[in-house]
Amino acid sequence: MKFKVSISLICLSFAIPNLTAQSQNVWHGEARKIHYAPEGKSFVLKNGTRKFNRALYGNNTAFRVEAGDLPEFATYMPGMGGNLKLGIINGKNSKWITEADKINTKYTPGIVEYEINDALLGKSSLTIQVVALADSDGFILKVIGNNIPENISLVWAYGGASGKKFSRNGDIGGDPESVFYLHPEYCINNKYLINKNSFTLSYGSESSKKVTENTQIMNAVFPDSKTHLSSANFLKTPLENYTSKVDSAPMIIGQLNQFSKEGNYWLFENTAKIDNTSQKAIAEKFQKALAQSEVLANRIKVNTPDPYINTLGGALAMAADAIWENPAYLHGAIAWRMHLNAWRGAYVADPLGWHDRAKTHFESYGKSQVTEPETGPVVPDTVRNYARQLEKIGTSMFSSGYISRHPNRNDVAHHYDMNLVFIDQLIRHFKWTGDIDFLKKMWPVIKRHLAWEKRNYDVDGDGMYDAYAAIWASDGLGYSGGGVTYTSAYNYYANKMAAELAPIVGEDGSSYAKEAAHIHQAIQQKLWKNNKGIFAEYKDLLGNQLTHDTPGIWTVYHALDSEIANPFQAYQALRFVDTEIPHIPVAAEGLDKDNLELISTTNWQPYTWSVNNVALAEILHTALAYWQGGQSEKAYQLWESGLIESMYLGACPGGFEQLLFQDAIRGELYRDFADPVGMTGRTLVEGLFGIQPDALKNTLTIQPGLPKAWNHASLEIPDIAFSFERKNDTDIYQITPHFSTKMNLNLIVNATHSTISKVIVNGKEVPWKMIDGTVGSPKISIENPYAGSYKIEIVWSNETLEQLAPISSICEGENIRIATKNASILEIKDTQNALKNPVINTNEITAVANTIGNKSFFVKLKQKEMIWWQAIDINIKPNLEVISNAIQGENAVVIIKNNTEKAVNGFFISNQKGSKTKFSLQTNSENNMEIPLGQLDSGTNQLEMNLEDGTTTKLSFTNWDIASNAKAKWEAVKLDAFFNDKITNIFENKYMSPRAQSPSLQIPTQGIGNWCYPFIKPIIDDSGLRAKAGTNNQIISPQGVPFTTPSTDKNIAFVSQWDNFPNALSIPLSGTASQAYLMMAGTTNPMQSRFINGEIIVTYSDGSSEKLELKNPENWWPIEQDYYTDGYAFTTNAQKPPRVYLKTGNITRDFKDFKSIKGFSDFGVEGGAGTIIDIPLNKNKTLKNIEIKAIANEVIIGIMSLTLNRN
Repeated sequence: MKFKVSISLICLSFAIPNLTAQSQNVWHGEARKIHYAPEGKSFVLKNGTRKFNRALYGNNTAFRVEAGDLPEFATYMPGMGGNLKLGIINGKNSKWITEADKINTKYTPGIVEYEINDALLGKSSLTIQVVALADSDGFILKVIGNNIPENISLVWAYGGASGKKFSRNGDIGGDPESVFYLHPEYCINNKYLINKNSFTLSYGSESSKKVTENTQIMNAVFPDSKTHLSSANFLKTPLENYTSKVDSAPMIIGQLNQFSKEGNYWLFENTAKIDNTSQKAIAEKFQKALAQSEVLANRIKVNTPDPYINTLGGALAMAADAIWENPAYLHGAIAWRMHLNAWRGAYVADPLGWHDRAKTHFESYGKSQVTEPETGPVVPDTVRNYARQLEKIGTSMFSSGYISRHPNRNDVAHHYDMNLVFIDQLIRHFKWTGDIDFLKKMWPVIKRHLAWEKRNYDVDGDGMYDAYAAIWASDGLGYSGGGVTYTSAYNYYANKMAAELAPIVGEDGSSYAKEAAHIHQAIQQKLWKNNKGIFAEYKDLLGNQLTHDTPGIWTVYHALDSEIANPFQAYQALRFVDTEIPHIPVAAEGLDKDNLELISTTNWQPYTWSVNNVALAEILHTALAYWQGGQSEKAYQLWESGLIESMYLGACPGGFEQLLFQDAIRGELYRDFADPVGMTGRTLVEGLFGIQPDALKNTLTIQPGLPKAWNHASLEIPDIAFSFERKNDTDIYQITPHFSTKMNLNLIVNATHSTISKVIVNGKEVPWKMIDGTVGSPKISIENPYAGSYKIEIVWSNETLEQLAPISSICEGENIRIATKNASILEIKDTQNALKNPVINTNEITAVANTIGNKSFFVKLKQKEMIWWQAIDINIKPNLEVISNAIQGENAVVIIKNNTEKAVNGFFISNQKGSKTKFSLQTNSENNMEIPLGQLDSGTNQLEMNLEDGTTTKLSFTNWDIASNAKAKWEAVKLDAFFNDKITNIFENKYMSPRAQSPSLQIPTQGIGNWCYPFIKPIIDDSGLRAKAGTNNQIISPQGVPFTTPSTDKNIAFVSQWDNFPNALSIPLSGTASQAYLMMAGTTNPMQSRFINGEIIVTYSDGSSEKLELKNPENWWPIEQDYYTDGYAFTTNAQKPPRVYLKTGNITRDFKDFKSIKGFSDFGVEGGAGTIIDIPLNKNKTLKNIEIKAIANEVIIGIMSLTLNRN
């Protein structure tokens, strides 16, 4: 089932993909077919019956006309401006054309066209075209009758102008399609004045709370028709409506009996008067609108071997124009249509040549920057439970340097740090334009910003900056003063660029250079994790000051985009995306591509809005990172996957969605959203075609990222025309720059052969340079002074470059041999310690696989003229591993994989039971082993694998469906003296310290929620548990394990990094036991996901110990909800443990009665739930104590009951 959780947006088990589902074109049980397909520059409908799913924009206002798969139209002014329906009448039969037998729909950016065939039309047909006006709020409909006989007429009907504004302006995922239907209630108080072939409609009183008279008008012109008013209460057929009598739901209807050969035109315009109502005048206006639309669509011309991408130019131009409304860019063309100084929408301006719009945007928000006071006090918002800062000008966050969300107004506090993205866009703007006068004007804005960032978000001066709602995905993120990679990266780049900009405006930039170096050093030393090859998400300020090393994709792409990653780090960080970030297949019937995959933004649990989504802008930004990291093939695959899903499979043809269909919780959301529009512009221009100007340094760098298989590609944008063609061993680049600054050219291309015969620029042979330190393939640079145009020919010779194969799978301790034929090995770089005892020869490397996991190391190669580093990916596995287990009859069938290249024989002992069972595991294969249930325990089971060579390997597996042994000797450890609270108080307490004392986003004082949802407070109700415990103070799990829990008074011992409780608790033990079972409950949240939240440590009298790490989401579950899993974006890497549902006292792993925690989770548990956890023990050792420790910040860990198996 596909969950589409209803979440109010008040603020802006890792698994292999299910290939069966993919092959069946099914996602979460929903079969898919391709929606639209490419045809030249157009999108052609293949499957679909949606209405109002393709908006046509015109005048850079909120007005739009909604068209769709089916030919029914609606205007949004904003507010519902009316619905236009067309119908066919043939004698006594009629139908609306949306019900026609055959409808062919085509969207050519800016215009929607329909071909209508139906039995009522006989052999004739209708052609319908609709286009929005470019110079006013309105649209024109053109209908051509193709050989229509005299007995057939066309009916047109218009009405339903309520003026009502919809929740998300009628956008997909936010409002249902039905909001645009012609509802009778929409027609109340609509007033029509008909004058020959035109009418005026006044409306609006029903949508206004302040006035009782109509305040809005729509003027319309129509071809000669039999026209009158009818009733919107009778809409079953055109004839029914045409013959109806007007009532309290008036609408206008007309019957057209004669079709003009040149076409018939309807004009709807939000204007006081239409002067010329002749069909000739409207036809001229229609042609003008078409021409204006065509000019806009042709602003970007893309031609590639991929037909799915060749439509992109027009689609992107339309969407990019739609998110502009003077004086600034908007958050979305439809939903969230509001001015914001960020997020990424404004990035689209410069790559698409709208430098004037970019300048206006930046200038208007420069005026929105607060200039005083210079600083202010840090003031948490106590009403919102300290989750965020008080939104008041004059506080520390809203002091000099802060940029308000409203253009040309600096007196409004808003709950985001959009400064970082805004300043990044501004700095990149100067690289496109080289506008020094504007730089001088905006320099004070940059200076105030940098001082503001340092003052608020690097309070301790360690060079790592906190993140205060600083990126689009920040609604669920809060770092409690920690040092965050992506904001530190933004600040690094801004300071580095400020150091370069300062001398241009006549100032000293040394302080900015010093701060950039300080930030870079802090990131490298404290946030780069050498062993994992990844930049950490953040480092805690408080508590144990831990480093969270499972980042979101925003951490990866910002590290590359802001240039903090060297080529080796870039490769490794992107490899983390390859191996650890969930990949989701894109498949649909009729789609002729089978290699498409999307990614989610994280693998964090539990879900909360903005933290784990399938978002197009995030996918595109990650694709840009792949291009920046030199991995063009992966970049293109991810980029194409996102665009095909959005533009062809998604709801809106040629649309740029905020969230894609594969988002498991929300589903599709919003069309032509600004962030993906902006990132489509950047990725197309900077990524795929590699156009990267730096007008301030008079250098135009072009580093194409075209797929290797392409033999041609071209791009035309206002600033440049670029084309590529490959003929045999010659690559030809033709470049015509149109930048206002005349820049020198630096063409950087990947070498394909070991030798270059020659490079010719404009008919003359020129030298080329090898770029040092490249990873993936050698790159050459061709530098040339400015020219009006360039024809560059690169003639390759000799053999193609050797590529070393990845080591897909090898076992820890096995020998590795890498050999080359044509390339010489110069050096290796192994920062992840993947290799042990490496030996390098000219054509060979030998080593031993060192540590388990996905690793990468680098080999420096030389092949004739070319030198480069190649990454070798290696998946080092354990020799033996448990793949799965299941109960079959009286046995558990455990599948164990032998990953080695030799057969393994020996005997195993399960759970220290003494019985030895022989086994034989075939080489590099999965093998079934049957173990009698009597030898196994409920929960975690241990296998001691004794091999013929004398070595021993310990394996474990978990199965909570195994019942405990009936002969088990249970002993409950008395915990009453350790209990320090009632479980029902977990969200009633106030957690006030420790807390960051700087402006920061923090978990609310009740211990749950986030800054967007600061009032979340689930009621924990343990009445069922207490009732079932009864006078015996005991419950028994379905597995047969008894747990002691009091029916009254305190019933839990909490530990936490919060000062409310101790951070650790030690409980004395004695004697021996084979297993400990704990009933526990507590909190966790996405910021502590894929991370050790706590520990259970059992210590023996000899000083040795057993340790169980409590990890979100493997075995540490939140009290207020269950984890959602789907095997893709949402996994736990473990079997679901038994949950103790407190309100009923039931213990089960199959709970499904979820309740919504509004705005927070659709998997809430009414009354809350605890978790049963177990830890195997050495029954031959005497127990000393068990310690419960809180490791992560924000988390509360509680023990309710402890039972030992004394067998």
